Amino acid sequence: MSIYKKFSSDTDLESNAGITVDYGDFKITIKRAGGSNKAFGKLFNDKIKPYRLMMQAGNMDDAAALRILAECYAETVVIGWEGITDEKDKKIPFNRENCIKVLTDLPELFGMIQDEANRASNFRKAETEAEAKNSVKS
Repeated sequence: MSIYKKFSSDTDLESNAGITVDYGDFKITIKRAGGSNKAFGKLFNDKIKPYRLMMQAGNMDDAAALRILAECYAETVVIGWEGITDEKDKKIPFNRENCIKVLTDLPELFGMIQDEANRASNFRKAETEAEAKNSVKS
């Protein structure tokens, strides 16, 4: 297989359509945090700019950093979800504010989402083409 086929990413998945990650009881649709999703990098740089000196000095509050990253993900990476519920099993509709709340309330989940959004192989043409062929056969 050509290295181009093996390592080329699907720019539509990275920046528009996204992929759906199935966690069993719920699903979250995400775009790539980087790659062709230029909106993520631009927004992150814009939001972090006022805090650069604090970051360099090691004085940035962890909660503030988490909030900024959650805002960036809610606006440019997470594009939908199914089956997300609160502590009382009431459905939480997907929107920017709810997304930020879920990501900041549940840092373990947020870390898992970050891992998937940063995993280049999730957005590779060869991987998505292979998955499409397998799902047609099933």
